[in-house]
Amino acid sequence: MASVNSVSDGKSYAASEVLLAAAQTGSIQGVKAALKDGADIDFEITGTALLNAVTRGDLDMMKLLLRKGASVNKRMNEVDEFTPLHLAAHQGKTEVVELLVYHGATLDVLDSLDNTPLMAAAYNNHVDTVRRLIELGARPDLTDGYVAVRLGIDDLKRQDYTCRESIQLIQKARNSKLLRCCNPKCGKPGYRKDLKLCAGCKLTRYCSRDCQIQHWSVGHKKCCGHDERPIVVLRERSLTL
Repeated sequence: MASVNSVSDGKSYAASEVLLAAAQTGSIQGVKAALKDGADIDFEITGTALLNAVTRGDLDMMKLLLRKGASVNKRMNEVDEFTPLHLAAHQGKTEVVELLVYHGATLDVLDSLDNTPLMAAAYNNHVDTVRRLIELGARPDLTDGYVAVRLGIDDLKRQDYTCRESIQLIQKARNSKLLRCCNPKCGKPGYRKDLKLCAGCKLTRYCSRDCQIQHWSVGHKKCCGHDERPIVVLRERSLTL
């Protein structure tokens, strides 16, 4: 079903359908033409144009859509509630993950089964993606979701050895007791007590006010507080803008 947020007049609806088709086939000019004709950039049937571009790993298409205002936290459907970041991590598309994060995607956003993008990457043993997500600031200790339980991250006797390398990376990060600043241009490690929690979403942490302001300006402003899943409440100090 098309998004309820989509424009209702016939011309714009048709343009929005053209937008999806163009994104699916990688037609940059088609996307530009559809947007010029009034397409809703977040229009969806089985997924938005951005989600289609993520699936294809089409970085040029993603850059265009993000530049035009595509939502980085629009969910895939009401069943699994995958965000674009979940999808990219699940498929092991590390460059796509980086691009989404640099445009403000929330690293520790949850899907319908309480899985983070980090756990989505670990599930398919995408080691490089797991490593990069941790470097970008993903929390390795959010292990209450279905995937983490199935992988046995908290239970050595039940660990899935097909994903052993990813699990070891996550456990190493947990054992260090360090988290990272969620400003992707920083990523400075620090102890939880020394990092400041975003007062809006309670999901991102920063080593300084400057890092929070910078991250806010490049994309976090669009995501902060707009996650439809229950947020994880942490006992960390908060900064307010």
